[in-house]
Amino acid sequence: MLSNYFVRDLMNRGIYEVSLKDKVSDVIKLMGENNISSVVVSDDNNVYWGIITDIDILKHYTENLDELKAEDIMISKLITISPTAPLEKAAALMAENNIHHLYVVSELREDKIIGVLSSKDIVKLISEKLSSQ
Repeated sequence: MLSNYFVRDLMNRGIYEVSLKDKVSDVIKLMGENNISSVVVSDDNNVYWGIITDIDILKHYTENLDELKAEDIMISKLITISPTAPLEKAAALMAENNIHHLYVVSELREDKIIGVLSSKDIVKLISEKLSSQ
């Protein structure tokens, strides 16, 4: 069902990025205003340090969100994939690592994130395929 697709076919181009020192309250506002479920955390040199997802927000929402910084709640394991990778590989990576977001890196520069693929994107494609059968 996914074998004819590549990550580039479903990925969302562009990313939302926050700084290590940004207040979690500002991160939440950014996510809410843009209807997104994850952001990448980077430093002043544009080095990626981690990811904050909606689940990370739920784990900390009862704390003082103006005192917490992005670096305090981010997950530092940022799992990436190539845009030319088969979609089946992306689905397997998500399942194996129990994650919902894969960040897509440039084929020319592995330190440059060019997009994001979520489990919701893959489930939507599967749903469309099932509906057309």
